[in-house]
Amino acid sequence: MRKERLITYQQSLNLENSIYIDARTKEEYQEATIPGAVNIELLDHQERKIIGTIYKQQSPKKAKLKGVELVSPKIPDLIAEVNQLAREYDNIIIFCSRGGLRSKSLAEFSDLAGIEVYRLENGYKGYRHYIIDKLDNYQFKGEIVVLHGNTGVGKTYILKEMDKLGANIIDLEGIANHRGSAFGSIGLNEPYNQKYFESLLWEELKKKDQPDGYIFVEAESRRVGHSVIPEFFYKKMKAGEDILITASTKKRVENIYLEYIKDIESDQQKFIKRVLESLTAIKKYLIKKAGKKAYYQLLELAESGKFRELTRILLESYYDPMYEHSQNKIDFYKAEIEAENIKKAAAEIVDLYQ
Repeated sequence: MRKERLITYQQSLNLENSIYIDARTKEEYQEATIPGAVNIELLDHQERKIIGTIYKQQSPKKAKLKGVELVSPKIPDLIAEVNQLAREYDNIIIFCSRGGLRSKSLAEFSDLAGIEVYRLENGYKGYRHYIIDKLDNYQFKGEIVVLHGNTGVGKTYILKEMDKLGANIIDLEGIANHRGSAFGSIGLNEPYNQKYFESLLWEELKKKDQPDGYIFVEAESRRVGHSVIPEFFYKKMKAGEDILITASTKKRVENIYLEYIKDIESDQQKFIKRVLESLTAIKKYLIKKAGKKAYYQLLELAESGKFRELTRILLESYYDPMYEHSQNKIDFYKAEIEAENIKKAAAEIVDLYQ
């Protein structure tokens, strides 16, 4: 067998038509991985636990023998999965947690089958150190423009339309997999953790931060879902130019309703349950701002499925006062854009910066 091909993450970036294979467990992969990587787990969570127990209670040798016993029946399927990827990609890079036995084993099985692969030096840990170093020492080339506006004016939709028009946008809520409010996770899978958020942010920055260029983002607090915006990025947002987006209450209610309509239609009872949970989570704030009567009215509206009326009251009695307070802190807006028509609003902003 030829000499193993070890490669650092930075070196792997120079490879064309490449793909990463994450040989860790499904659970590790779902927690955080290299963006774009596919998961081919060598051992599942339970099998890894068994081997770990043998390693601690008996010996490393017995643990390895158990590993061989568990993996051996899987080898044909593992090789078939790697081979399928080899038909589509010129370069395959396999990694595990620290570049140890799991990635080494899968790489050796592949080599024995005549499939040339790379193994990522220091595994996901090495990749993670690379990302931390890049973000800790990041120097912006361009500037950030921040879109402000009350809940429901369509800031995210505007960003997406701007993206279609060629503007460089970073959807912070998208890369956090959370809409950034008490109701922000409804209809979405689990919010991404800090590690994966930072990986996705780096991917966006290296593509979109250009000298003398602009990156457009939505106004956010430091925390979005389970993720915290890195300090260097948040400071740049605060120092950037600001644009205020406005829309009528009617339009905003409709925007929000349309955003959640798929979740409402797919399982209304489940949606009602999640809305009630979210209302309970902000109960003390709602009562403080709108009073107990308004809070229990919101519960009744949720239980009866009257989501438009619920949304209107939430906007007027809770979200608008909160956003008004933060918007008043901005000394100057470069422009105020009416967003009754999302596409028109997006085109106006793009035109402004061209």
